[in-house]
Amino acid sequence: MPVSDVSIRRDGDDLHLTVDGSEVGLYRASDESIPAVNTPKPYFHPLRTVGGVVVTGFAPDDHPWHHGLEFAFPRVGAHNLWGGGTYFGPERGYEVVEDQGRIRHDAWGEVDPSRFWHTLSWLGHDGEPLLTEERSYRLHAVSADETTGWLLQLDTVLRNATDEEVAIETPAQRGRPDGGYGGWFLRFAEGFTAAGLTADGESVEASGAAGDTFVIDGRTAAGEAVTVGMHYGPGESAGERRWLYRFEPFSLAGFAVAYDRGLVVPAGGELSFSHRIAVFDGSIPGDAVTEVLRG
Repeated sequence: MPVSDVSIRRDGDDLHLTVDGSEVGLYRASDESIPAVNTPKPYFHPLRTVGGVVVTGFAPDDHPWHHGLEFAFPRVGAHNLWGGGTYFGPERGYEVVEDQGRIRHDAWGEVDPSRFWHTLSWLGHDGEPLLTEERSYRLHAVSADETTGWLLQLDTVLRNATDEEVAIETPAQRGRPDGGYGGWFLRFAEGFTAAGLTADGESVEASGAAGDTFVIDGRTAAGEAVTVGMHYGPGESAGERRWLYRFEPFSLAGFAVAYDRGLVVPAGGELSFSHRIAVFDGSIPGDAVTEVLRG
């Protein structure tokens, strides 16, 4: 994958990502404007195609804790590291209680023209650390079906910062149908729809199935064609290889690595994750995007 056509520029705790001279992303490691109830955490927004089409949405009225492209979980120990309400089961549903924590940027490591990494702390509602994290992103210029796009790879390690095991859970474990969201998560721009969905080369009929790749033939509210591909792996990434999506009444997608079984970070232990996302202008064949994601 070529890296000569990409650049990453740091401005305080913001990073500007550029491909072929076009700014395709803004990474905000810290945003103090986010209310505590919405769990402040690092995020990418806006993300754009090389042609300038905005893909992400940020803090929509229906879910103001959805922040573009992010990495977070609904439940870490006894704390909400997602934002908004906590799901208490089919009878009680979601309730907003004082259990929200935050994912805090601590320090920058290297910031290179094509890669950056930083350290973070996952804090409970009381401010005490639950997990520490080393998070790395690498940006690539890529091509599929004679169209230039970009690929972003996340590699991250979560380490237990307590003396006891830390459980990572989702609403699905408390009975919410297809409520296994959490992990690598993308909230799409308002009005984004899907003209077609494929996973591992096969047509997708329902959210929650397993697979390594997920390709969305999307349309913006203005009717512009955009293709988004997501990949989970490679190697010993923790958790389940399930994707989750919604396109009504709002649009989102992600890999739900804790889905309905959850994860556990043992005392003194760690979990690692590796994900990729690729974004192109136009309607790109799913097999071409899958090849890029697995390259």
